[in-house]
Amino acid sequence: MSERAPASDVELASLLPPDPLDLRRSVTSIVHWADSREVRLEVMEAIGFPFDDIPMFLVVNQLAYRGALRPTDLASVLGTTKANISKIVRRLEASGHVARVDSPYDERSVLVALTPAGREIGVRIVSRAAEKLTDSLATWSADDVEAFRRLLAQFSRSALLQLPQPTPSAWSGPEPDHESPAAPSRSAR
Repeated sequence: MSERAPASDVELASLLPPDPLDLRRSVTSIVHWADSREVRLEVMEAIGFPFDDIPMFLVVNQLAYRGALRPTDLASVLGTTKANISKIVRRLEASGHVARVDSPYDERSVLVALTPAGREIGVRIVSRAAEKLTDSLATWSADDVEAFRRLLAQFSRSALLQLPQPTPSAWSGPEPDHESPAAPSRSAR
């Protein structure tokens, strides 16, 4: 058993300044909240996810938000190995929630896609996320929500461009229609 160092020998404080408006702290907090086991389990229970298996939930979640993906891309976005994704996908295939299909973009590639049963669960995941966002922003003004939406989308696009090998995502592809209520205005880009 290892010995514990005296608290006086180490620094216990964060490396970030105590500024509550520090952007790094805010972004990190959002990521840690969204990535937390507690949030995942709450969503799984709220939507009636049929398995007590967070990795299976995460695959369905990614496919719901991003659409069909190559197993390699799923492994990348979930921070796991291709071998592990293969095991998870096999379990989801056996349950009828995903299927492997030939890619229409590359004849050598296979995509993992949601089946109708998987899409039904995906719709519940996306709806639950929308409910949680609405609840979190309930006290915000419409102008603040719109500004936050625009700036967060702009930040997201910029951050994704910094990835060495970007994976397909719901935010890549054609620019959103500026008429759409979910799309940021063109002047914000």
